[in-house]
Amino acid sequence: METDYYEIDEGADYVGYREAFNLIASSVSPVGIEEMPLETSVDRIAAKDVVAQVSYPSTDVSLKDGFAVHSVDVAAASKQNPVFLKVIGSVFAGFKFDGEVEQGSAVRICSGAPIPREADAVVSGEFCEEISPEEVCVKADAEKGRNILRAGGEVKAGATIVSQGGRLLPGYLGLAAAAGINRVSVYRRPVVAVVGVGDEVVAPGENISPGQLYASNLVTMESWLASFGISCVTSVVNDSEEAIKQELRRHLPGVDVILTSGGAWGSERDLVVGSLAQLGWQEIFHHVRMGPGKGIAFGLWEGKPVFCLPGGPASNEMAFLQLALPGILRMSGDTRHPLQTVTARLTESLKTRHRAWTEFKDATLSRDAAGNYSVELYRNRSRLQAIASASGLVCIPEGTESLSKGEVVPVQILAPRLDDM
Repeated sequence: METDYYEIDEGADYVGYREAFNLIASSVSPVGIEEMPLETSVDRIAAKDVVAQVSYPSTDVSLKDGFAVHSVDVAAASKQNPVFLKVIGSVFAGFKFDGEVEQGSAVRICSGAPIPREADAVVSGEFCEEISPEEVCVKADAEKGRNILRAGGEVKAGATIVSQGGRLLPGYLGLAAAAGINRVSVYRRPVVAVVGVGDEVVAPGENISPGQLYASNLVTMESWLASFGISCVTSVVNDSEEAIKQELRRHLPGVDVILTSGGAWGSERDLVVGSLAQLGWQEIFHHVRMGPGKGIAFGLWEGKPVFCLPGGPASNEMAFLQLALPGILRMSGDTRHPLQTVTARLTESLKTRHRAWTEFKDATLSRDAAGNYSVELYRNRSRLQAIASASGLVCIPEGTESLSKGEVVPVQILAPRLDDM
C-alpha cells in the first residue's frame, strides 16, 4: 500500500504536479485520424477544418408564413390605413414561383419558400386578412428585407464551421449538414488496457477468498473512460514479475495506451515499474508531489504511453483523474481537462500538509437560488464512499499554504464534463 503522502519528506526528488502534467502533454499525441458519418461524430474532435460545401440557404427565403410584396406598396399600411393587394399565386418551401411580382400584387408564401422575383419583403400572415383567394388586406408595413433570410445568411460556401481541434457539437453538425457535408475527419479515440496488479486482487464476478478484494479501481476507471467514449480491455494479474511482463506483452499489440493499478510504489511487492524497466520502457517520471496519488509513474514503451497508478482507491482515483485521463484524452485530440471547473465560496479554511505539494481534497458543492456555489470538505473515512459521494475536488496548489474561509476558489466537478468551455 502507498504511504500517505504527508508522512514522507518534501519529495525533493519528485516532480511537481504541474511539471508531471506538462511532461505527459508533451509525450502523447493523437493516435490517428478516421473519417466518419456526420450523424455519428457528435462530441468527437475535428482533425481537419469542417468547411461548408454550399451556402445555406441557397437562395433568399421567407422567414414567415405570409405574403411576399413590394415594400413600397405597404410602406404606409396600418390597421387604420390598410392596403389592398391582388394575390397572384402561392409558393411553398421546396418550390419556386415562376411569375414576377409586380407592384400592387402579392404572393402567398410559406416559411422557407424562395422569395419570388421582384418581391423585396414579406408581411407576416398575422397582419394580413384574405378578403378572397384573389385579394389580401395588409394592415402593417414591411420595409425592404423584412422577414427575408438572404442566400448564405446561415452559412456561406467556403466558411469554416468547426476548426481543427474543435469539438463537434450537435448544433455544429446540423449546420454542417445544411452546408452539404455528410462525412467529417476526426481524431481516433485510443483503445486502453487497464491491468489490476496484486495477489489480493480479484476480477469482479470471480470467487473471492478471505483477504482478497475485488478490483473496484478497474471498474471505476473503465466507467470514466466509457463516459468519454473510450473503449478499454481489463485484466488482473498476480504479483509476479514474469506474470506482469507476460500480461503487458499480451496487451501491447492491440491497444494504444496501458494503465496499471497497484504495484507502483516501491516495496518488494511493487513490481510493475521494475517489470517495465526489464521490458525496456522509457521512464519519464516516477513519483509526483501530489496528494493523494504521489506513487504514479509514467513512461513510453515501444512508443505507447504507460501509466502506472497506485492501488489505494483514493490515490488511484486522483492519479487517474488528474494525470492519466487528461493524457488519454489528448490522444483523441481533446486538450481540455476532463473535469469541468466552477468557482465556489469556501465555507471553511483549508490548510495544506506541505506547501511544496499540490493537494486535492474531496468536497461537496452546494448552489443557492441565485446560482452561486459554495463548497465544504466531504468528510467520510471510507475511501470508496468518498469516491462515490463527493461531488467536487478543491485543489491547494503547490506553493500555497492555505485557503481562507469565504475565499472564492475553483472546484472541479466530479462528473464527465458536458460543456465546451
